[in-house]
Amino acid sequence: MVKARYIAFVLFAAMVMPSCEKNTVSKIPQIGLMASTSAITVNIDTCFIEFSIVDGDGDIGSSSNSDTSSVIYYKDSRFDSAGFTYTQFPPIDESIEDPKKGITGTCTYYPIPEPVPRDSLHGVTGDTLTYEIYITDRAGHQSNHIITHPIIIRPL
Repeated sequence: MVKARYIAFVLFAAMVMPSCEKNTVSKIPQIGLMASTSAITVNIDTCFIEFSIVDGDGDIGSSSNSDTSSVIYYKDSRFDSAGFTYTQFPPIDESIEDPKKGITGTCTYYPIPEPVPRDSLHGVTGDTLTYEIYITDRAGHQSNHIITHPIIIRPL
């Protein structure tokens, strides 16, 4: 009789344990660069940066067009003293937001680089830059920073 109760308890515990999973992914968003490992050459209007995102509580992305709490910050290496510029993170469908599971995805971001200077050197060879990027979620958590590989902008 005791053995049967023990077996019933073990079976019950085995069925309940998987439903008690806890989200162990950090609520602080993490991003990672998903680009080539070498310099790329682009026209000013074809520059894009692709990075992965993992956010443990899934509160990434804007909840409306006027929501500016979740943003992408970026800095052009040619203008270090200018600091970071930001753009609103695109809205994410609320139906996939789940604080228990978090969210994982890829963002393709299209920064608009400042034009290539029109001096004799840059007018022939173009200009080289990198971007430093980080994001914030709606709770204000700041992600890690990533730096792109060199991007060579062709002269117009």
